[in-house]
Amino acid sequence: MPRLPENGQLAKLRFTAYRNSEFTRRADDIPEYSVMFNPETISVKLEVERDNRQGAGTTASSQHFRRTRPQDYRFEFVVDGTGVTTGEIVSVPQNVENFLRVVYDYNSEDHRPNYVMIRYGAVLLKAVLKSVDITYNLFSPNGTPLRAKISTLFASCLDPNLSEMINSPSSPDLTHKRVVKEQEKLVTMACRIYGSNRFYQEVARANNLDSFREIDKGREIWFPPIRAKNVNPD
Repeated sequence: MPRLPENGQLAKLRFTAYRNSEFTRRADDIPEYSVMFNPETISVKLEVERDNRQGAGTTASSQHFRRTRPQDYRFEFVVDGTGVTTGEIVSVPQNVENFLRVVYDYNSEDHRPNYVMIRYGAVLLKAVLKSVDITYNLFSPNGTPLRAKISTLFASCLDPNLSEMINSPSSPDLTHKRVVKEQEKLVTMACRIYGSNRFYQEVARANNLDSFREIDKGREIWFPPIRAKNVNPD
């Protein structure tokens, strides 16, 4: 079930184009894309890369950890131009083009496709497109597509410095659990753990927090392993 925001309206899956991997420069010339119908399922793929080389004369490998790969997110949704369900007649080719402009089209200014922020209710993902499949399965008598199924695959996109810290072979185990105190802020807690206030949004996402500004007193917060400068685990 999709989560309803406080105003009671159904939260739609939305895609927003950004120019940089830090997601600080929104592509203001490209309108945000909202799906007509929310997907019934969202698939998440997690993958760990290991060294599977075998030593001479052995029949097995030690499978040493190398790094975690970016998470993959798969979405499938439908564009309907018949108006049967919504009562609104839309151009399916134009709707598909609007979506591709956000996630796929080559950005001549930055010489690559856009970075994409994906929002669905309280879920927020930062990603880049890996692939998109478009299947047209209903046509008008003149051959105009009236319905399309769009299947997309995105890869998560972390702050480059955070990704380097997470995958550093020398990173110590800095997983911490903290209990939120009266009027304590997540930004302050993250700064105390990591020695930097840059990663509080990643911590909020790791704990499925709807908001990083207001956290209930007594809630347990987990801080994932990150090797940062001036770390103070206490």
